[in-house]
Parts: sequence; structure tokens; C-alpha cells
Amino acid sequence: MTRISLDALSSPTARGVPAFIACTLLVLVLATGCESKPHAAPARPVAEGADGEVALSWQPVTDAKSYVIRWENRATDTAPFPNVIKDVKETSFVHTGLTNFQSYRYQIFAAAGGGEGPGSVVVTAEPGPVPDTVEWATVVTEGLDQLVYFDEAAGADRYLVYVSGSEAGLAGRRPTATSFETAGSPLRRPTVGINVPLYYRVIGAASTRIGFDGPVAVSTAYALDDYEDLPATAPALADADGDDCLDLVVAEGDCTGTFAAIDLATAGLGGLFATGRSNGDSRFVDVNADGRPDIFSDVLSAADDGASRAILHVNQGDGTWQEDAGVAALGIGGFGGTVLAADFDNDGDVDLFAPHDWTGTDGGRNWLLVNDGAGFTDRAAAAGLATGPAGAAYVPGGGQAVDFNEDGRVDILFGSRLMINNGDGSFSDGSTAAGLTAQADQGLKLIDADLDGDLDLIRHDGSFTRLYRNEAGAFGPAEVLQGDAGYEGAGLTTCDVNGDGFEDVIVASNDIATQAGTPKVLLNVNGSFMSTEIPEETAAGQGDLLAFNDLVACADLDDSGTDDIVMRWNGYRAMVMGPSLTGNLKLRILGSGGDRNQQGRIVKIVPSAAGERTITRVIDSGSGLRSQGAYDLLVGAPWPGEYEISVRFKDGWITATAEPGDRLTIYEDGRVVEGLE
Repeated sequence: MTRISLDALSSPTARGVPAFIACTLLVLVLATGCESKPHAAPARPVAEGADGEVALSWQPVTDAKSYVIRWENRATDTAPFPNVIKDVKETSFVHTGLTNFQSYRYQIFAAAGGGEGPGSVVVTAEPGPVPDTVEWATVVTEGLDQLVYFDEAAGADRYLVYVSGSEAGLAGRRPTATSFETAGSPLRRPTVGINVPLYYRVIGAASTRIGFDGPVAVSTAYALDDYEDLPATAPALADADGDDCLDLVVAEGDCTGTFAAIDLATAGLGGLFATGRSNGDSRFVDVNADGRPDIFSDVLSAADDGASRAILHVNQGDGTWQEDAGVAALGIGGFGGTVLAADFDNDGDVDLFAPHDWTGTDGGRNWLLVNDGAGFTDRAAAAGLATGPAGAAYVPGGGQAVDFNEDGRVDILFGSRLMINNGDGSFSDGSTAAGLTAQADQGLKLIDADLDGDLDLIRHDGSFTRLYRNEAGAFGPAEVLQGDAGYEGAGLTTCDVNGDGFEDVIVASNDIATQAGTPKVLLNVNGSFMSTEIPEETAAGQGDLLAFNDLVACADLDDSGTDDIVMRWNGYRAMVMGPSLTGNLKLRILGSGGDRNQQGRIVKIVPSAAGERTITRVIDSGSGLRSQGAYDLLVGAPWPGEYEISVRFKDGWITATAEPGDRLTIYEDGRVVEGLE
């Protein structure tokens, strides 16, 4: 580069330079500040065609003030790059007003005061309609293979399936991760291996054009921990000690998915396993509204067995529990089903429904313990809940408290009956109107299987798991999801193990001949269910995977954004999902005073990017079969953009909005607070 001294220019006669030329050069130098042109070309330029336009992007150049785009339409231009777009300040540009199905070429230059630098490599794109976004994707494990199922997008003639070891590796419309091309769903990836979480994104393509990035799907990969020495309580999960980690009744969690046994005698919980007592279900519930979960436990023994009675343990807040004399005096016994905790009379205090088998000769019946803030009164008889129809199909096993008809009053599902809350302390049998058939169960739960905004019924009879879809308020015919007459298992729960917004099903399963087996995980694939395997290698170094399994619960134990599984299986086992996901919402629904007393309430979540979907969730009151998940709702939010959240409290709906990754606390009085209070 030729350099000119300012001193020389200020003395033009020294070099014989005419004064007017020297002044002109001086003005030019001062105006440009001696700037040079950029030294590098824009790297990694990308051109993506869309309907009537081309989207351009490139990497920034350090010393660039702006960018210049030179382009040509190969169908009409006779000279190379005759067209110029100047003064582009960003590192992306959408070129509009183009003719579809014609080829356009682009070269990009960085510019500064000294001019333009070298040009980028030439990129080409063809405008035209792009495929719709792939709306959902799910990964199913089959042996060592992984099958990626996905929505077939309108306008696509093939699909690019990107795979990465991290969620971040799938960012952008055309990720840099490895991709596979397929004509349609599913894509099978043979011999992938297991227990290494993989992330997938499926994008539709048409000609040279691709669609926009869809949701991330993750493979189900578990880390498994054995807890063979834990006492056999039902799996209930809550933060019992105030450290924000989920605990079991008999063990403390550490927020990583592992548990440590507690000394029951020292903690004051020794009465659970007192001589002659047969412990049944246990339910975490804050009965005295002090912000600490207490424990109500029923029994599995004859109602006339005076040594085996239900217990309420009140949380003292110092790691110890105190038995409640008032509940002990009620003398609650019998072969218990799933205990349900909810505010059935809408007075702000959490009540308890403890169903027991009434079909025998031992005097068993159900108990509705109404909480007045100072203690409990049994009102089962007056409520019409003490007993029910005769026969094994009506023996209460599984259950759930849920506002089924969305009228602000919490109803009760149990023993082949849907009991509708009348709001005056009584319940009416709404089973016939709801199309609920009589079927003995070993677990049942209401979920929105197809994201159409209403609740469908999942029911497990021990050998077979069935789905009854909600059709205009009534359950339709049974669809068998899985089963084998040679297998049996008492236990069912539902949760979203892969964070795709659809709740999945986990059921117990054991070979009748050997009384050992592996639980079944049924992934919800856009409203249909497919079995995904728990491979033998999951338990490497952990003992035999084939062992007796029964009761099961779900919750996000390690705050990874996906639900984990806790099961009575070879003692206890925790199956912690390997992947972490950011595309989720976490919701805490509270009473006006901040109490966790909204069990059974309906929450609806509508994504703006998939407006025909309505995700429906129920705050857990105890459900499935003698199990309890987390009070807070973890909702997979795989679609971008805003989500509208509606909660049906006793006096009406409260609405809020959120985006993926948000945590919200929603109060009964209408307050919405960012974060979990």
C-alpha cells in the first residue's frame, strides 16, 4: 500500500506538488481516516430458498463496517453478478421479490472505509414453497436399534434427520450435526447402542429447499440405581425436608436422582412397620398448611385387624415426624387402595379419601376424611362414598382425584366408578354418563393422550394395559396398548419421560411362572403408544435386571427437564433419564395463601406454534396405583414461541403466558410470578 505523509502534503512545494492537488489528497485522507479494506471474506455463507425469497447468512468479518451482496438470476442475467445490494449491516439478509423455481447465485463481500474485501464462495439457492415444519418426533428403542418416528410435513418429498450428542448441536435451520436422509417415518438407525442419550431433529425437504427446524426428540437412556434395603413403602415423592430435592417416605433425595435411607426410628416413622401392621399406600400432603408435607399411610390387612391401622405423621420441620392421635383414634383399617389428597369441599384445607375393599366380610369400607383445619372428620357415608357395587370389578385399587368436568370441584375416579362432586358434600355416580365400564384394575389414570384438550383413561388390569379415548365427554371402546396373559404386575403411572409434550405410560410386568420381569415403558407417539425397551445393559454392575416389580411413580429427580422413574423393583430402583432438555415449562399452582392445596385441578397449555394442540395436565393427588409424583407440573414444550396456560381453580380460570424454559408460580387469586415460590 502507498503511504502519504501528512507533513509532505502540508508542504506541497517541497515536492513540487501543486497546491490544489495536495489539498484534495489531504481532504481524502482525512475523510477516510487512512482506513483499509477488510482483509477476509465472509465465511460459511448459506443461501436457503423459500417462497419468493432467499435467506442469506454468513459469519461476521472482524473489520467490516457493512456487507455488499452481488447476485444474479441465472435464467435472465447474461453477465455475472450484475446486481448489487449495498450497506447491509447484519450478517443475514432476506432477498425478497424473487421468481420461484429459478436459480439465484450470490457472492458476499465485507466492506469498510477502504473499500470491499475479497468475496465469499459463491452460493446458490432456488426460491419456492418450503415444507411445513415437522410438528413432533419420538425416538423408540428396539434392541440396539433406534427408530425415529415423526410427523410427515406437507410439501416434503424427503426428510433430513439430524442427530447430535447435545441439544445445542441441533440449533438452526440446517444444523451442522450429522444427518440422514429418509423418504418417510420412521428412520431406523441400526446398532446404535444404548444408554447414551442422543438428540434428534427432523426437517422436511423439497428439491433443494428445506423447512424450518422442528422440535428436538431424545432417546430414552437411563442410569439405574438399586436400593435393595429400603423398606417396601409405596413410591410417593415430595420435598419432605425443604432442600428442594424430591424425597421418598423412607429415603432422602439429593437432586441428582439418588437416595439415601433414613433411620425410621430416629425420624419418628417407626410406626409404619410396627409389629402386626401391614403398611399400604403413603401420601405426602400438607394437612396443617404449614408449608411442610406430612404423611398419611393406610394399611393392607383385614378391617377387623386391630393391630393394623392407618397413621398420619405430622412433619415437625426438623427431620422428625409425630404421629397424630386424632387420626389414630379413627381406627382406619382394611385392604387399602390408592389414597387421594385434594380439597374436596373447596374450603382451602386438603382432605383425604382412603378407599378400602368393602366386598369381603371383614367390615372394610372407604373413608372420606374432611379437614377443617384442626382435624379430620369422616364423612364418607354422607358423601355416598363409603361403599359401592359388589364384585371384583369394583374393588378399589387405582385411583385419582381430578376435576373431570372442569366445574371447579374435584371429582374421584376409583373402583370402576367416576364419582362427581356435587359441591354440597355429596358425590353422584357419573360412571354411566362417562362410559366407564366395570373392570378390575391394578392401576388407572386420566391423561390427555392425544393432546386434544380432554382426559382419556389408561387402565391396567395386571396383564393388559388399555386406553379409553374421551369422545365428547365419554370414554370410547378399549384399545389394548400392551399385554400378555402370561404376565402380571400391579402398578401403573404416566409421565413425559422424553419431554415431547405427550405423557407416556409405565406399567409393572412379571412372568407369572418366575415372578420376575422388566417394567414396560410405552412411549406416546402422537397419541399412539409403542413399547420402548429397557435394555439389559441398563443394569450393568447393578445385578439382575429381571426381578419382581410392582408400584411405580414419576418425577424429575435431577432437574434435567425430563421425568425419571422410581419403582419397587428388586427392592427399589430409580431409573434416571440421561438427556437434559431446555424445552419445557415448570408450573407451581398454589392457593391464595401460598398453600399446596390445588391437587386435582386441571391445567391446559396451548402452544402458539401448534394451536390445534391442547396439553392437559392434572396436579397429582396420588394416582396410578398407590403412587405419587411431584406436586409441581413439568410440561414438555417442544414447540417454539408462546404458550397460553389456563388453570381451573374453584372460582374460575386463571390464565398466563410462558415460553420454553420458563418457571411460573400461579396463584388462585390470579397472581402470576416468575420462578417457583
